[in-house]
Amino acid sequence: MPVPASDRIVRRCLDVDGRKVSYLTVDNASTAATLLLIHGAGVSARTWVNQLRGLSDVLRPIAIDLPGHRESDPVSDPTLATYADTAYQALRQLATGPAFVAGHSLGGAVAQVLVTRHPEMVRGLVLVSTCARVPPEDGSQRLLGFVPAPFRRAVFLWAVRKTLLAPSASTNAIELTLEEIRSCRPETIQSDTAIGRAMDLASTAQQLRVPTLILCGGRDRLTAPGLSQQLCGMIAGSRLQIVPGAGHMLPLEAPEVLNRAIREFVASVTHEAVTPRRPGLLRCLAERFAHWTPWRAWRQHFR
Repeated sequence: MPVPASDRIVRRCLDVDGRKVSYLTVDNASTAATLLLIHGAGVSARTWVNQLRGLSDVLRPIAIDLPGHRESDPVSDPTLATYADTAYQALRQLATGPAFVAGHSLGGAVAQVLVTRHPEMVRGLVLVSTCARVPPEDGSQRLLGFVPAPFRRAVFLWAVRKTLLAPSASTNAIELTLEEIRSCRPETIQSDTAIGRAMDLASTAQQLRVPTLILCGGRDRLTAPGLSQQLCGMIAGSRLQIVPGAGHMLPLEAPEVLNRAIREFVASVTHEAVTPRRPGLLRCLAERFAHWTPWRAWRQHFR
């Protein structure tokens, strides 16, 4: 059955300080709340295609291309702060108000910095396949330099497939991931890799005071589940969900699971915001006892 034209994913652009910032959205999306989607290293907004399609009935999804990725212009100083400020400018120009923010991999680090720099713009945080700091490399990257140049790209893509995707990943997930990596500017991949290796967001994570959901694939080899467990321990009140069998590319490998988790998370945050907190058990018992007829009669008798 063909998708109605009004529900199709569309690409649009913003001007941020004279630079083009490209983003994907859905024309006929819900206007209830905005969900900003921030992709990971070496890829683009296209990795959120399943969330754009699967969540537009309850959210207004906006997936941006970070600077230097896909159709967004590069910046001279790519950093987590630069990426976070670009995301902030996108939210501000689109007049979204406080939004839910989901970040995948490096995008999760960007999302954490965004909350720190602009807390008034974030209602809730979804951190997917990410961490506070990346463990030291195992030396495999240096070994790539010894591979003859004609075969280096093939070996790199083989390593990407093995590292980013679980053996059970669908053909569509594999093809889109590899296509994204192939089409990314080499300098962008290099700068993203450098940012990831250098980052240490432990203190940033410990300062976060926003509802947070953390998800990780059970077979993620890049940011293993243990790193998500550490991150969950750093962020007060956060919740962790491990997705069995999935690898690092969770938005593509387990879209139904991720979409359902985001729906439930947004619903819980929204419900808490509009529903008065129930008084604790002791307070309820005390109030009932205070209004208990025999107790009131006894107090009147001894006054």
